[in-house]
Amino acid sequence: MVSWEQLVADGRRGKGPLRHARRMLHAMRSARLPVIPAVGTLLSAERSVRQRLWPLFLQFIYREPMLRHRADRVGRQLLMEGPMPLIYGDGRIAIGDGVTIGGNNTWVVGLKVSRDAEFVIGNHVHIGFANGFNIARSVHIGDHSILASWVEVFDNPTHPLDPDRRLRGDSITLEEARPVVIGSNVWVGTAAMIMRGVTIGDGAVVGAGSIVTRDIPARTLAAGNPARVLRELKPAD
Repeated sequence: MVSWEQLVADGRRGKGPLRHARRMLHAMRSARLPVIPAVGTLLSAERSVRQRLWPLFLQFIYREPMLRHRADRVGRQLLMEGPMPLIYGDGRIAIGDGVTIGGNNTWVVGLKVSRDAEFVIGNHVHIGFANGFNIARSVHIGDHSILASWVEVFDNPTHPLDPDRRLRGDSITLEEARPVVIGSNVWVGTAAMIMRGVTIGDGAVVGAGSIVTRDIPARTLAAGNPARVLRELKPAD
């Protein structure tokens, strides 16, 4: 009895029942359906509608109900641009009206050292793609603020600074965490990092890639590593 491997080997040499198989396979791969404009228009329209409606469908029947179950408060007109944020901890989460949340967010709200952490998002806040929040005490974001993609916010050092404590596997203490306040109408640029104990005043702008380690006054532009105030923002800006 001839094995399948032998039949394939014979076919590659132009022998046996599979000698025409490669030619037929090549012809099948090269075949194309004729272009019918009406069919192409219909398929494009179907794809466009599906891309718009399917995320809304997922939000209303799956993502938003899960977030509302986890959060203490979720306001009206929530828009989730991707999956529900990956949430760790038992802390309090309050979300205002008209909030937009990008995909791939990670929210740690309450570490092993605290069960009273809170994450408060004001009204009409935009939280961009792949934002991360690590909260042991509290992070508050004011109304109408915009956080671009890959923004990271920490109200704690995440690990002890003392190398001996790290070697023992110790956690931070709650005293090492300090609240973060992001005011109203603040714009935080892409990949910026907001560190513990920082307050950003209303109307301030934080440049992309900045690392904010100290307070930023209201209506100022700050940037750099560490971030420093570059200038005040005038109404003409």
